[in-house]
Amino acid sequence: MESKFVYSPHYEFFIDKAHRDAGYNMRTFHVHKKYEIYYQIDGTRQYYINEDTYLVNAGSIVLIGTDEVHKTSSVDNNSHTRYVLNFNREYLDALSGVFPDIDLFECFEMGLHVFPIQLRQQALIETYFERMIAAASSDTPEHAAEKKLTLALLLIALNKSARSAKEKATAPSRVSNKTIDKIQSYISTHYKDDLSLSLIASQFYISPYYLSHLFKKMTNLSIVEYINSVRLMAAKNLLETTDMKVTAVAEDTGFSTTAHFSRVFKDGTGFSPQQYRKTFQRK
Repeated sequence: MESKFVYSPHYEFFIDKAHRDAGYNMRTFHVHKKYEIYYQIDGTRQYYINEDTYLVNAGSIVLIGTDEVHKTSSVDNNSHTRYVLNFNREYLDALSGVFPDIDLFECFEMGLHVFPIQLRQQALIETYFERMIAAASSDTPEHAAEKKLTLALLLIALNKSARSAKEKATAPSRVSNKTIDKIQSYISTHYKDDLSLSLIASQFYISPYYLSHLFKKMTNLSIVEYINSVRLMAAKNLLETTDMKVTAVAEDTGFSTTAHFSRVFKDGTGFSPQQYRKTFQRK
């Protein structure tokens, strides 16, 4: 059964389990100020994170830090089941203070976005997710404590698994193509310009059709989606660090109109540009 719960950026803790009987593609990329843990129970998915694309198989964990643009999509039309969990750092402040010698967020700082969980550990990981789902169904103080304590246990287990994966080099390699890597680099440098499929194709002496087909095949994103993801990250930074007007931010990051910018920004972050600045601007 497919979950009907929709992620909200305003929650300090969010957990969900979903099964889909057929392929499913996220409508758009998104980015948030939360940490995200994704666990593939069965099936295979493709995960786009920042500029990289990964294949995620059953028994694999995906770790996404704050401000990392991401999106999932189908490899084919097969069914899949997954857990997803979002939380902010402040949610675990009290526990971190009790155990100052333990870095609960170590796994997010190791440079691993995707890695497999050893078979003998998978049941334990799934038990932690199920405990948090059960605890999230009630708002009693006991259940609130259980959510935090179980999340801490999950993070400790993932820290160990991430260290093991890094030592054994078992983390999946990203899906890569030299031409696509160059195109992504070009877009990252020229995102402020009036970019189009035809213009980018001409820079690399390939046809627009071939570029569109290859880019979609390798990343499961259209060129427009990728350009918007790069522009979104630049816009977030300007809203956080400057007092530029929203219209100026839109223009400086390559969006054709303020209305288009606002729509893409709301789709990607859950906030309007004005709401985002009010919430996250660094004083």
